[in-house]
Amino acid sequence: MNQSKIQDMLLDLKAKQYIESDVTHTLSQNSIPLISISYSKSDHVFKIHYSDNHEIQSYANIDAAVDAITSELNKHK
Repeated sequence: MNQSKIQDMLLDLKAKQYIESDVTHTLSQNSIPLISISYSKSDHVFKIHYSDNHEIQSYANIDAAVDAITSELNKHK
């Protein structure tokens, strides 16, 4: 998944049509979840849950979130 598609996915999570919903995207490799991404409407941050260590990182800046997701996906190539 390239950075443009990741950014589009994050913008969709933040979109007004989902403002009353809790949407999570899970990115997997070989059916094994790598990360889950959601948008916290109350905190105005993207939350990335790392499956391997169960860590959750929050990013208010979309570019920082894109970089974190890209970095994690590149580790599993």
